[in-house]
Amino acid sequence: SIALTDITYDRLVDLRSAAMRHLLRRISAHKNQSTKNRNRLVMNHSTVIALECDYLVVGAGAAPLAFVDTLLTELPETKIVMIDKKAAPGGHWVDSYDFVRLHQPSLVYGIASKQLEGNWLKLMATQFTLPWNHRATKQELLSYFGSFVDEKIESGNLEFFPNSVYNFEEEPTDGCYSFSSNDGTVNYKVKVNHKLINGTAGECIIPSQSPLPFPVDEGIQVWTPNQVHRAKEEGKLHKSQGLKFVVLGAGKTAMDSIVYLQTTAKVKPDDIAWVIPNDVWMIRREGRGGPWDWPRMLLKKDGNFEEACKALEAVGKFTRLDPNVKPTKFRFPVISDNEVKLLQKVKTIIRRGRATAIRTDGSNVIVEFGAKPSWEAFG
Repeated sequence: SIALTDITYDRLVDLRSAAMRHLLRRISAHKNQSTKNRNRLVMNHSTVIALECDYLVVGAGAAPLAFVDTLLTELPETKIVMIDKKAAPGGHWVDSYDFVRLHQPSLVYGIASKQLEGNWLKLMATQFTLPWNHRATKQELLSYFGSFVDEKIESGNLEFFPNSVYNFEEEPTDGCYSFSSNDGTVNYKVKVNHKLINGTAGECIIPSQSPLPFPVDEGIQVWTPNQVHRAKEEGKLHKSQGLKFVVLGAGKTAMDSIVYLQTTAKVKPDDIAWVIPNDVWMIRREGRGGPWDWPRMLLKKDGNFEEACKALEAVGKFTRLDPNVKPTKFRFPVISDNEVKLLQKVKTIIRRGRATAIRTDGSNVIVEFGAKPSWEAFG
């Protein structure tokens, strides 16, 4: 059998125990506050709750949480209502695959007032890790964002409503905005004294939350990275089962998945094929490069993309998968030399653009690429 790991799209949710613990805390906090300072009306078997705040923030991902942090640093008396459709704060990290971690150091990510890497002495003493080498895991990120929200709730500055959705098509009336629980059983009317903040603009699209944009024949296994991890935890990736994997995409998630398949799931590189729509330039972790190097070099090379990339490669800050293939994209992925070596072990690489369909003739899986020739998986 062939399991296809789609790295760009799918619709399954993988909320883990950390998210559920945050949900329970949110429900408890909601009940306690509701009895003290909210007016309730029961209309047509639906509860309507009246709220008031200075800022209504929609979304509880990294960007809106950073906004809240800065706002409360500058204006500590501000009252904020924050809502999110997910069960816990953290944005796309809530639904990401469990083996994900930051590509960049934790030092340059997160909320300004709260260290993501934690206490430096403790980090070096217990994890034997230098602070600038720490890269937070999914579990650390969810705990980090969750504890920040807990602190602001306890301070009285923030009310957080998980599992809630805001309808941007509905116009506010008399300065009051509306949102509801995901199931529609509870509705909220919020008097906003200053501003509504849309923290969902530019929301990350991740495999476990997105439908496939092309047809897939019935009977073909298409897994997200979340499902690959789950299958590994359930013992379904044993080598005796003869599974082969086709990884679609050449971004951070695809690279993580190929590394995970080899190092954790113990899948042989010969049993992995990689569909690369576009080769990408990558930042070498050992080269100590940073996002600021790119615009500086681009300016130095008068905006010439290719020349800027080659110059950064020459000084050891950029790298690529194949020295004989010229990358055409750069999306700031950070990768180690060891990870590049693992990626290079995969020899079955298909460079025909984006997949447009995945078909089967009953015994073989065939990946289509529009007008370009199709590819029979491991044929």
